[in-house]
Amino acid sequence: MSIQAPIDRRVPHDPEAERRVLGALLIDRDAIFKIADVLRAADFHEARNQRVYATIEALLERRERIDPLTVQVELARREELDRVGGIPYLRELAEAVPTAVEIERHAHVVRDRAVLRRLLGAATSIAADAYSEPTDIALVLDRAEQRIFQLRDESANAQLRHIKAALMTNYEHLEERMEHPFELSGISSGFREIDSFTEGFTRGDLVVIAARPSVGKTSLGLGIAYNVARHGTGALVFSLEMDTKQIVARFLALNSQTDLLTQRIGNLIDTEAADALMGLPISIDDTPGLSIMELRTKARRISVQGTLGVVVVDYLQLMRTGEHEENRVQEIATITRNLKSLARELNVTVIALSQLSRAAGDAGTEPRLSTLRESGSIEQDSDIVMMLWRDKDDTPAGAAKLIHGSVAKNRNGPTGRFDLYFEAKQARFFSRANDEGMPA
Repeated sequence: MSIQAPIDRRVPHDPEAERRVLGALLIDRDAIFKIADVLRAADFHEARNQRVYATIEALLERRERIDPLTVQVELARREELDRVGGIPYLRELAEAVPTAVEIERHAHVVRDRAVLRRLLGAATSIAADAYSEPTDIALVLDRAEQRIFQLRDESANAQLRHIKAALMTNYEHLEERMEHPFELSGISSGFREIDSFTEGFTRGDLVVIAARPSVGKTSLGLGIAYNVARHGTGALVFSLEMDTKQIVARFLALNSQTDLLTQRIGNLIDTEAADALMGLPISIDDTPGLSIMELRTKARRISVQGTLGVVVVDYLQLMRTGEHEENRVQEIATITRNLKSLARELNVTVIALSQLSRAAGDAGTEPRLSTLRESGSIEQDSDIVMMLWRDKDDTPAGAAKLIHGSVAKNRNGPTGRFDLYFEAKQARFFSRANDEGMPA
């Protein structure tokens, strides 16, 4: 029987790289500017190296010269000179490197080892949570995912970006727009009336669609998800109000001439529409009373499986935080803040549907931002707020209804009004003047 070699359990660190970084900082007063956005004192494994680097950071913050003498004086002032090994250790560091040319390479080695140590720490915490045999498994899973995602984000966003690099990215974007002037810069909603205000939804944005009951906000949200998926971008729908069967029926109606009533009584099955839907990158979750923690966990899981672009939440006021909040206003504020963070974290557009309060008034009156139900945080945290309303019902039975809309808030673009038609039998929105004269 073969005996496995013992696994090396040493904590990841590179003492030589740590000393070379500090040595380069001592011999070149400008070297700190190359790595200040890469390293923190906690990234060094050896305690004395942490103290030396923290001292250098303090000198930088005070805009004082960085050299062996100033570092020595500052360490002495902090009563830490003897704890790092005194003047001999500073001399040893300075003599360890001939030049500071390789400081960036060594700094990234130190940073990478620090990330590995934090990964081990996260794994230890995850194991500790599991060994404690918790009753709330969903909470434990969420904490585990948060720890891993936080490490990933820290590793990806470690460096500050000089404005020159940001400008280059902007120029590349402008060049691409000039080469494709008729293409949207963001994710198309499928409705040109909306896209004319947004230029397509921007990844990382929180978009709120608000209306009174039975105006069509769910249909518009599902219509956007369907249009996005038709162009190959993944859509995730969280339905807290309707079950999966009802959501699928809505999608089938969007993709065929079969209305909802016909589907319900089973008179006709459109197999072509069903086959077409099967190939679309749409995921559905119909968990009632979904918490923001559960939503985050599920969205993260879907995001790593493919090209997720849009997350639709139907609707905001049915969500909960899963924790005790003093009042409903604070709870909604926590939910909207987390939805915005999720949009940034997963680089997706989150579309949250929202109820309007009764203060929105009767049909025919344009709602205001102040009528968003239960919390001003909805307005504050969102990047785009769209309102829907309709005139007093004088439309003949069976005819498409005119639904008014407005972009009431647009953080990065214009605001204004638009109109769409709504076909109740198929719960489908379409543009007023489609190129083919048919519902979009």
